[in-house]
Amino acid sequence: MKLKISAILFASIFLTISCKNKENKVPSGYNYTVDAEGSGASPKVNDYVFFTVKIMGDSSKVLQEMGEGPQMPILQIPGEMPKYPQSNPVLEMLAVSKIGGVYKFIMPVDSIPNPPADIKDIDNIVYEIAVKKYMNEVDFKKYSEEKQAEMQAKIAANMEKLPAVEELTKTTLADYKAGKLETQKTASGVKYYIVKKGEGPNATAGSNISVNYYGVLMDGTMFDNSYRAGQAYPFTLGAGQVIKGWDDGLLNLNKGAKAFLFIPPAMAYGSAGSPPVIPADAELAFYVEMDDISGK
Repeated sequence: MKLKISAILFASIFLTISCKNKENKVPSGYNYTVDAEGSGASPKVNDYVFFTVKIMGDSSKVLQEMGEGPQMPILQIPGEMPKYPQSNPVLEMLAVSKIGGVYKFIMPVDSIPNPPADIKDIDNIVYEIAVKKYMNEVDFKKYSEEKQAEMQAKIAANMEKLPAVEELTKTTLADYKAGKLETQKTASGVKYYIVKKGEGPNATAGSNISVNYYGVLMDGTMFDNSYRAGQAYPFTLGAGQVIKGWDDGLLNLNKGAKAFLFIPPAMAYGSAGSPPVIPADAELAFYVEMDDISGK
């Protein structure tokens, strides 16, 4: 499945950038503001900087967010910064950052070559970067090895679930088509059926979430699933990075919840479909597991 995502990368801040409040300038000449000073020393050469980034449009609408967790960005401070035209003002700013510091770049959309269609009506893009921690090379290697081991174990566990997920989807879809499933319905027309409740509050618009999913057409044809790869799909809920039915239906789930979403064509791929796997005007069914919720 082609899960729509807006590719607005923080690394593209190589153009004219305006600023406000307390101004600072990186070596390549770009300005940024400091909203929170942070504390302690700046990172050393070869240290890894862990940070979050929130990309916002006018009226502080969140377009994309990479928070703590699997989406969290990490950059290493080089001994020599890249020179123009490869210069990276974000990397230069991180080199003088402090833990707990919050920094902003403001970029006019008309300075971005060929901006994505979903941001053309926005005047400015605001990149808010918060520095979380530093790690030296030795510690980062150990950290990476531990994360890799955890990921491999999680991938293996998810792949093992696939046969059971396939059977559950088959039987639940049959009940749904026979009118035997007691679903709930959102205002937009997305129907959902809770298989298992999770814990804690439901996800909200702006939350960073990761979801395992298994998607089928109404005839039972599977068109995509995350279990084959063994990894949950991460994205920012409510930011238009996925089909509308996901942004709407997943608001009803909390961490650990398992459910089915039945999404009408208007909240999926509409009359255009998503060739060659999803035909026009197709209602879609998804088995979903809310793997994680973080951020907002």
